[in-house]
Amino acid sequence: MSSSPLRSTRHCPSRVLTRALLAPFLAVLLIGGGVAAQNMRVPPVLDAAALVSDKLGQAAAFDVALVDEYGQPFVLAERMKGERPIVLNLGYFGCPGMCGFVLNTFLERMVESGMRPGHELDLVTVSVHPKESVELASDKKRSYLESFKQPEWALHWHFLTGAGDETRRLASSVVWGFRHDLETDEIDHPPVVVVLSPKGVVSRYLDARDLDSTTLRRAIIEASGGKVGSFLERIVVTCLTFDPNSGRYEVAAMTIMRVGGGVTVVAVATMIFLLWRRERRVRATAVAAPMSA
Repeated sequence: MSSSPLRSTRHCPSRVLTRALLAPFLAVLLIGGGVAAQNMRVPPVLDAAALVSDKLGQAAAFDVALVDEYGQPFVLAERMKGERPIVLNLGYFGCPGMCGFVLNTFLERMVESGMRPGHELDLVTVSVHPKESVELASDKKRSYLESFKQPEWALHWHFLTGAGDETRRLASSVVWGFRHDLETDEIDHPPVVVVLSPKGVVSRYLDARDLDSTTLRRAIIEASGGKVGSFLERIVVTCLTFDPNSGRYEVAAMTIMRVGGGVTVVAVATMIFLLWRRERRVRATAVAAPMSA
């Protein structure tokens, strides 16, 4: 009966050690499997790869002179305090279809992800139509806040208008292209929101047609530079690579190799240490035996 506790004490650490060593590797496999399942979809028509690959890391034109929904001057560089990532939603309030789809999809995914304006992000909606008014911006904001029943978003969600050259400069700085058809007064544009770092640097482009809550949450965590999300979520995001073609965060082959290599090194080092410690105990026992005799 007395040997049972000794076996338990001797074997439990090895089980715990094994689980600890395998956990990172299994986590990567689970992440990869989940992402692979998400990728079963029709590729987007928009060639968003150029948007993503060319201008990541570029600063948005935060010095543009805009006007908020209250008719007050609004300069992003002065109003954005650098505390949270910023989601820049460009479009126009009188859009007959695409803009509403993009914004509604983003808001739905944002709610699903648990991200909230004023907590994990700031939200900026800018009209690129030079003739849209402050009144229209105010009405649009009130309509969305009432629709989603979230009045507390108001302080950290701004609806902005401005002169054509100013809004175009902002859009150009983040490579959000658009074309204004003067005959129909409609604006053709990509269904993309731009995720900026707290300092206004382009971090990620997200296509609303393929956006899911997990991708959105990871994009916000990535843009925050460690200010948003749990410790585990931040670790997971660092293990992933964003694929602009699939619109998802995926496990890169190099990441798997690095994790596997790290686990192998730790496992071998731990095994050597345990064998060395065991050998010392055996030698100590052998030396103590004649002395006790």
